[in-house]
Amino acid sequence: MEIRELCKKFNITSEVADILAKKGYTKLHPPQETALKSGILEGKNFVLAMPTASGKTLIAELAMIKSILSNKGRALYVVPLRALASEKYEDLKEKYSQLGLKVALASGDYDTPSKFLANYDIIVATSEKVDSLLRFRARWLTESLTIAIIDEIHLIDDSSRGPTLEILIARLKQGNSSLQFVGLSATIKNANQIASWLEAECFLSSWRPIKLKEGVYYDKMVYYENGDKRTVAASSTTGINSLCMETVQESGQVLVFVSTRRSTQAEARRIAITLSKALTDEEKIILNHLSKKIRTSSAETTKVSSELAECINSGVAFHHAGLTHTQRKLIEDNFKENIIKVICCTPTLAAGVNLPARRVIIRDYKRFDAINGSHHIAVFEYKQMRGRAGRPKYDTYGESVLIAKSEDEKNVLFEDFVCAQPEPIISKLGQENALCMHILSSVAAGYVHTEKGLMDFLSHTFFATQEDPHALLGLTDRIIEFLCFEDLLTSTNGKYRATPFGNLVSRLYIDPQTGVIIRKGLKNSMEIVPSTVALLHLISCCPNMPNLRLNKKNRDEVEMYFGLNSEDMLLPFQRYYSHSDYNTYLQSLTTALMFNEWVEEIKEDSICDKYPVGPGDIRRLIETAKWLLYAAQQIAELFNINIVGSRLQALQRRIQYGIKEELLSLVSIKNIGRIRARNLYSSGVKSPVDIKRVSIDALMKAGGIGKTVAMGIKKQVESDKFKIL
Repeated sequence: MEIRELCKKFNITSEVADILAKKGYTKLHPPQETALKSGILEGKNFVLAMPTASGKTLIAELAMIKSILSNKGRALYVVPLRALASEKYEDLKEKYSQLGLKVALASGDYDTPSKFLANYDIIVATSEKVDSLLRFRARWLTESLTIAIIDEIHLIDDSSRGPTLEILIARLKQGNSSLQFVGLSATIKNANQIASWLEAECFLSSWRPIKLKEGVYYDKMVYYENGDKRTVAASSTTGINSLCMETVQESGQVLVFVSTRRSTQAEARRIAITLSKALTDEEKIILNHLSKKIRTSSAETTKVSSELAECINSGVAFHHAGLTHTQRKLIEDNFKENIIKVICCTPTLAAGVNLPARRVIIRDYKRFDAINGSHHIAVFEYKQMRGRAGRPKYDTYGESVLIAKSEDEKNVLFEDFVCAQPEPIISKLGQENALCMHILSSVAAGYVHTEKGLMDFLSHTFFATQEDPHALLGLTDRIIEFLCFEDLLTSTNGKYRATPFGNLVSRLYIDPQTGVIIRKGLKNSMEIVPSTVALLHLISCCPNMPNLRLNKKNRDEVEMYFGLNSEDMLLPFQRYYSHSDYNTYLQSLTTALMFNEWVEEIKEDSICDKYPVGPGDIRRLIETAKWLLYAAQQIAELFNINIVGSRLQALQRRIQYGIKEELLSLVSIKNIGRIRARNLYSSGVKSPVDIKRVSIDALMKAGGIGKTVAMGIKKQVESDKFKIL
């Protein structure tokens, strides 16, 4: 069926068909047509469980546009990651602003009500941002919404993000009974159960626009699920190299999934040795230009960026969370343009941005963790990775290949992955730490006042579809007792009420335990004058801060610091008997010492070499540290602990830029970061006042500042509007 014909049939303006035609979408795939004719355009709730690239996003978008234009409504598009939110925002804005619709991106800044969003027709947001908006009792959001698209709804099963996603859906359900829900997922075992929860139609499809061939590579052969097999010409000593070389020579691209960051880099180096032979001279010139961009993608060149640049010269990249956002974006964009031929990546890429490839190679199907040891990955995770096989508009088929080292292993891989069904999605709301945070926010936002009200709210969750919510009574009683004991809630005659502290913790979007820990540390600061490390250690002890592990390079130094300064910490070690508690404490101290090196202007490469972090990790940890330092400042104000308030404020700026305190006034100027600020300071230009008095040539001589930047800096400080932050 033509999209133009569908628009005419359902009274959707023909401009939508024009917009989609420019993007190459003129005809509906068979499952798209079936779903669109089944009531989704008439306001019915739907769960679409369909393979990657099968077109479920287009179904959701058409339902969204129909709802907005026909009902004069507003749409909410929920995605799990900030990167996905940005990508979706740009896509929807480019397409539908042509209809006069206003599209907004909402992520971060969890402690603000963001009422400006009420002026937009489409709001693209992460689940955490939507949850924070609902904590502000955002009636403008719940009451005016006509449709909510929940992308990757299967992430309800995720231990970290799942409870928040489940809670926000439950709140939207409870707050707006006429709201249309459209849940999007890859094929899942119990999609019908999710549909039942949402009172939705369940649309299941295994159709793909590009045929998928699943197989296992063993001894120079790929064996396929249908019994076919194919010989792979040996162009290298390793099977992965040969598989990559074969694909690239046939004008295809490859994703290689491995289990660890270190493996992505090692595998990329190995593939780069042989892959350059498959590149044309023109491709090598383009890749060399991209390689130079990677080297200069951040103010400081690191070993990781140098290694990445070398691999890219051969058409290969590695992709993991240790890279900066800019580096990952360059890799993703250039892979989409078929400039980069092979990406070696961790499995997180499978759940992230849309990067299809002709061939997907899954090298590692085992995972190691401290609790379970070495174990098989979930079948669902395998399905997510293999779903990236096949490039629409380029390939007639996609191929996923597992790697076996023996005949027996080959048979196991077919049985446990290729021919296996994905696991059911299970609610994770029964986790105590997650439920504690959401119970506090429910009371603070006024959604819940009594035990009965709490049980009624929980009856709207997916957990209640799978189990009796009253099974949580014992857990909720313990949580309420804890929240009351720590003065986050009060309970009078069976009625719950948030205290000023509880309201603040909820608004700050931090774990209640984090609030309690920060309060305790700040009260201790009234007895001692805390060092910078002590303040950084306080936020590193919080559940919201992912701590660094100890390694051989830093353990001795951390233990030595602990021995010399343990009594000066705002949260001193209590001599726990458990070895794991001691290690946990040292890990929090390791994180604090890493932050301290950052604000003492130690080079990024030195930090990456000493601690188990990459440049991307440093930036993510910095974002969390800024957030927790801000939370600590707010809690200090609430309890009138003024002695550290100004220091916490200054430390937020220092952690943001990675600078000593003497550079704070310089970094208040746009385009001056830690490197340029230090260069200016070292040349005698120590403040905005100094910048006013010196020439542009003097600024340029400081180093790292070109003429255009120097002129911009002068213009800023000479403006009447300029303020030192």
